Amino acid sequence: MSNQPNYDRILVATDFSPYAAAAMKQAVWLARKTGGQLILAHTIPDFRMSAYWGPNERETNQRTLRARSDVAMRRAVVDLNAIDLDVKLVTLVGEPFVEITRSAQEEDCSLVLVGTRGHAKWEQFFLGSTAKRLIRNCASSVWIVKAEHVGSPKVVLAATDFSEVSLQAVREGLKIAQQAGAEFHLLHIIDSGDVPEDMISRIPPGSSVRREIKEEASRRLEEFLESLAVDRTQIRPHLSWGTPWQEIQRISRHQVADLIVIGTVGRSGVKGLLMGNTAEKVLDTCDCSILTVKPDGFVSPIEPAL
Repeated sequence: MSNQPNYDRILVATDFSPYAAAAMKQAVWLARKTGGQLILAHTIPDFRMSAYWGPNERETNQRTLRARSDVAMRRAVVDLNAIDLDVKLVTLVGEPFVEITRSAQEEDCSLVLVGTRGHAKWEQFFLGSTAKRLIRNCASSVWIVKAEHVGSPKVVLAATDFSEVSLQAVREGLKIAQQAGAEFHLLHIIDSGDVPEDMISRIPPGSSVRREIKEEASRRLEEFLESLAVDRTQIRPHLSWGTPWQEIQRISRHQVADLIVIGTVGRSGVKGLLMGNTAEKVLDTCDCSILTVKPDGFVSPIEPAL
């Protein structure tokens, strides 16, 4: 398959919580499958601008936190039995989502993993979190790990709207499924509120609009499958009709998916934003791990450090 995603450098963010531990465990599994290098990153506060201490105290506190961070990350690597892997430890200083985004750019990472919490109540824990801000701002693919679905996935579900970014997402999901020996399900949802006008105009008089739209979607799904250039027995296609995020939620639960893969910006999306689109709704409602993929040429609004 052409244009295979390359996970040769994987950044995993940790705050040493149980949720971060799940993300680290997932990253170790992936690094063993791909042979890639792990970048383990922890962010500490920046005391340099603090008004509570003098210059010497600020510097001392910063050094102390950095030393503790380095020790804790080394301990985490040992606890995960990952000392055989190529692991780089990075202690960052500042706002977590900003520094992780910058670090992913500087380290040329194609994937960032982060843990989150909650069971089906994504919005309660997710809004305003580091994970969501990373998805909005980080140019890399972002894998949000749920502890209940950590490790080798058994079922991977990828959604496509036939856009270029959804093709990238499907390829990433397919590669992970192949590495895990997992079932791979490909889903396209016919959204009656988003049917192109030119397609409607081609429907012959007296024909069933619904049937014609479904036949056209089936044809396009078949073309999409052909474009993947893989053994078709590896893919279980689904064609559904409804609201995209609701259908992704329904199918993922029915198939007991461990991982949903989705592009963050589809044909009707706004570059760099997730508010109100399918990807955000999936994040808010689905209780399995989710991998979000950026389109080629995505430029992070967070500039690299000077």
